Amino acid sequence: MENNNFDENKYGKILEGHENDGIQELDNRMPFWLTFIFIITFVFSVAYLVLYTLPGATTQEDEFAKESAAYDTKYKSTNNSTENFLVLLNDQASINSGKDIYTKSCIACHGALGEGNAVGPNLTDNYWINGGSFESIYNVIKNGKNNTAMMAWGTQMSPKDIQLVSSFIESLKGTNPANAKEAQGELYQE
Repeated sequence: MENNNFDENKYGKILEGHENDGIQELDNRMPFWLTFIFIITFVFSVAYLVLYTLPGATTQEDEFAKESAAYDTKYKSTNNSTENFLVLLNDQASINSGKDIYTKSCIACHGALGEGNAVGPNLTDNYWINGGSFESIYNVIKNGKNNTAMMAWGTQMSPKDIQLVSSFIESLKGTNPANAKEAQGELYQE
């Protein structure tokens, strides 16, 4: 079958000479966009091979170890050990800083004045579910409490922030705000 509309002088020889059921095979060049995608894919694969598979290359395990070390430095350094922060802070600046943290993180479950609500217990009376000592309060904030709504804040707050909010909670004891939730837990006496 002869192609009368094809000008070989204008386009060059793109007919291959193969024909099957009246369909002729053409030798067209790939479109630029498809060639570009192929080149980008090839370059990416070579870069990936060099960066992640050759000996001495960075692996996912290396990246995880680096991120873990950064986390440990921030939250678990020797300067941030729990023992350094199990001291009640009674100065007004620390209490105010603790109040700011309490307002951002604790108010939803324990109320604006520590009076408690449907989720969290009253923090202003002398009855405590997990112990009313400063150390108990610090540990509950840091580690949370299983099977309750109390989450572990130790992964989101620094030990210093936990110390500040624990000190603020200690300052709430005996304030007895209006609409306080009924007593829960055991009577704690220092």
